Amino acid sequence: MEIRKQKGKQVGRLTVTEQIDQKHQEDLQRLRGFRLLDDDFLTKCFEGDTASIELVLQIVLEKPDLKVLDVRTQVFVENLLNRSVRFDILATDSTGAKINVEIQRADKGAGRKRARYNSSMMDATLLKKGDDFDNLPETWVVFIVGRRIEGEANSELFF
Repeated sequence: MEIRKQKGKQVGRLTVTEQIDQKHQEDLQRLRGFRLLDDDFLTKCFEGDTASIELVLQIVLEKPDLKVLDVRTQVFVENLLNRSVRFDILATDSTGAKINVEIQRADKGAGRKRARYNSSMMDATLLKKGDDFDNLPETWVVFIVGRRIEGEANSELFF
């Protein structure tokens, strides 16, 4: 559909070039509203990008030598009897450690008990039947939050 403009108002038809420019401006406006604290945007930014999540984890965990070998986003872990989880980011480092990174924009939902539950769900999937518990790799749960978590002194970093 073409629309003409007259003194800033749309009263007729736009050229194809003007339509493309208008669509481009609308897309740019939508992009300005995205933040890495948005699940959809975060998923696309880190999906399969080991270098980016490696940099984030090196900074947050203060481990400049950390090397990420694998990264997956929006990993669903089903619990048939109880609550399942969806990890925003699940990374594996060069030592075999598993790192769950959760992005939490809202004030609620980034507490210690959620971190504990996520950690237990990771552990539950890491050993095969009969494996020795000593083979359980190190795991980390990192929350990156939009605001300080009430009652958490170092919440601007991680816990």
